Amino acid sequence: MELIEYMRLRNKMTQKEWEDSFEKKEKEIIVLRHEGGGGSLRNGFWDWAAYFLVYVDCETGELHKEEGRIVFPVTDKENLPYQFEDETIYKLKVRAKLPEEVPNGALPEKKHFLVVEVLEKNAACKELEEILAEYRKPIILQDDILGELIYDKQIKSFQGSIIWQDGKINIILDVDKDNKSGITKAKKALKTMLSEQAKWDAELRSFAAKKLTKLACEWAESDEEAAEITEESFAKRISLSSICMTSGGSFSVYFDDDDLFFGHCITVCGSLKKGIMSADMEG
Repeated sequence: MELIEYMRLRNKMTQKEWEDSFEKKEKEIIVLRHEGGGGSLRNGFWDWAAYFLVYVDCETGELHKEEGRIVFPVTDKENLPYQFEDETIYKLKVRAKLPEEVPNGALPEKKHFLVVEVLEKNAACKELEEILAEYRKPIILQDDILGELIYDKQIKSFQGSIIWQDGKINIILDVDKDNKSGITKAKKALKTMLSEQAKWDAELRSFAAKKLTKLACEWAESDEEAAEITEESFAKRISLSSICMTSGGSFSVYFDDDDLFFGHCITVCGSLKKGIMSADMEG
C-alpha cells in the first residue's frame, strides 16, 4: 500500500473502526507521562494522544523503557474527556494496539494504548518515580565560547545566550540531547558564525532590507512615514534577537522589527554553506 493511500484510509476511519484497531482485552499499566501530544482529525472524531516516557505492565510487573502514547477519541476539542498533566504518573486501564503493517515513509508505531479508564493519578511506583526524578534534572552543556546551554525538553533544543555585536542575544541549538555528534556539529557551526559576526550581521540586515523594505512601506500608516523607510534605515532599525542553528549548519535568525510591521518578527534563513536564502515577516 502506498503511503498516501494508507493516510487516506486512516483519515476515513469511523470511531468504531478506529477503536476496533485495538485489542478487545483490557489490561492495567502504569505510565510516566512526560510531555507532548495532540489530535488528528478522523471521520467524525479526533484521535487524541498524550505521550509517555516509560510504562510498567501491572500483570507482569515488567518495566518497558520505551516511549509511546496513550490515545482516546474526542468529539469536542474544547471538552477533552481526559487531561494528562506533564511529568505525572498514571495508572490506567487500556487496550493495546493490534499489530499493523505500515508502508514505507510512515512513522513506525510506538507503544500505543487506547485509554479505557484512568484508575489513579500520581500512582505510587518506585521505578517510575526514580525515572521521573532523573528526567527532571536539568541537562546543561558548558562551552568556553557559547557559555551555558540548557536543554528544553519541550522543543528538544539547547538554549543559551551570547554577546553579538555588543548586545546580548539568545541562541538555540536545534538538536536532540542524545545526538552527541549533532551537538558537536551545531556548536561548531554557531561558533563559526560567531567568529565572523560582523560580516554576518551586515549581510543579514542587508538581505532582510532588500527583501522587505517595499513591504514595510506598504505597512506604513502614512505616506510621510513610508518615505522615511529606505533599505538603509530598515537595516539599521531592526535588531537581532536570536539565532537558531542545526547540526547541518542551517540557521534561522530572528530580528525585532522596531514596529516596521507592528511588532511582527523578521526571520532570515540560510546555511553557512549556501549563504542567506530567505527573509520573511512572521508571527
